[in-house]
Amino acid sequence: MSKLWIVISREYAQVVKKKSFLVGIFLTPIFMIMVTILPALLAQKKSSSTENIAIIDLDNQGIGERFREVLAEYKIDDGRPAYDVREIYYADPQDSSGIASIRRELDSLINAKELKMYLVLNRGIENNDSCIMVAKSFGFVTGSRLDRGISRILAGRRLEKSNINLAVDSVLHLARSVEFTMEAPGGKKRDFLTLYLAGIVFVMIIFMTVIGYGQILMRAVIEEKNSRIIEVLVSSISPFQLMAGKIIGMGLASLTQLGIWILIGAVIYNFKGTLNINADISGVIFNPVLIVYFVIYLILGYLLFSTLFAFIGSIVNSDKEAQNFIFPITMILLLPVLIAMNVVQEPDSTLATTLSLIPFFTPTMMILRLNIIGVDHFSFSEPIIFQATLGVILTIITILIVTWITSRVFRIGILMYGKRPTLPEILRWMRYK
Repeated sequence: MSKLWIVISREYAQVVKKKSFLVGIFLTPIFMIMVTILPALLAQKKSSSTENIAIIDLDNQGIGERFREVLAEYKIDDGRPAYDVREIYYADPQDSSGIASIRRELDSLINAKELKMYLVLNRGIENNDSCIMVAKSFGFVTGSRLDRGISRILAGRRLEKSNINLAVDSVLHLARSVEFTMEAPGGKKRDFLTLYLAGIVFVMIIFMTVIGYGQILMRAVIEEKNSRIIEVLVSSISPFQLMAGKIIGMGLASLTQLGIWILIGAVIYNFKGTLNINADISGVIFNPVLIVYFVIYLILGYLLFSTLFAFIGSIVNSDKEAQNFIFPITMILLLPVLIAMNVVQEPDSTLATTLSLIPFFTPTMMILRLNIIGVDHFSFSEPIIFQATLGVILTIITILIVTWITSRVFRIGILMYGKRPTLPEILRWMRYK
């Protein structure tokens, strides 16, 4: 036990004494925010200046003028109009050369940055919904406004030609869209964007911890193997103790980092009344069920995948050889990110439930589902709590199996040099006594 503790303390000290460890404590959350929340916030950012627009109306039914009036309703924060329709061009839809000439002129204005965009309202737009937007870049907010505005105008035109005996404005008012406020059972408000981004942040923290510390472990094994230091080490302790010491030592380093984050979170929680934290964000980061399972899955994910990294380190001779094995692990951990949009919409679907109970996907998939479903108390009457606990049990069983396999291969692989072993050779190593 004392020899195992020596290995654990050595591996732990090697990580936490590095400046990169301290830097990572603060830079990792900042990086997570930059790659997830910041792009979404920037995508929703409204323009701070008036955008110049032109319209080519090939329908010649006055839709261009009506569209100008609709766009005039939008204002920027200082009260100036958000859009300035500089000119509406009317052209014969059959005059292709004339239309091409107008478009060349407007294209040159866009290239000269004198015009943000122009719209082409095609002939028969009322029936074929054919409209073209030309610009060098397309903003989400502007695109949504233009779509909503032109749809409203065309709906009004169609109503005018119908036999409904009501004023068009009255019908549009009656048919106005409803603004849904999303809530979970119990009356707690749920914001789609917050849930999506928070889930991605949790997944990325697990991903970076597993990949980061796992690769450090793998490289340490490769270096000690190539420098023959490992031969000296295994003369004093068993290969299993060496492997376990490395995994536990670096695991404690990652827990130290996590503990500091939780401590910072606890301080923020005490002052959350004065910090004016958004209720949606507060509901995620201060959800005790989510935090407990996040810590459990982070630990289990680290143990499972770091054992695999130790396995890889024992059978390869260089980082270059190891890259072929790292890619599948990376894809397994990133799968929730790839299908996150589907999981956010259907967290209880057969696909999401099945994947979250496969141990190699469980740490990331289950935490994503827990965040979306948003259970805030422990009760096995909640299906997601039962599934999350079942996922913990299945992952622990898988860790024990993977650890046994890795320990059988590790004891021989760390002493083998030269050609990388084939699968039959690895299977033979596992049977050696």
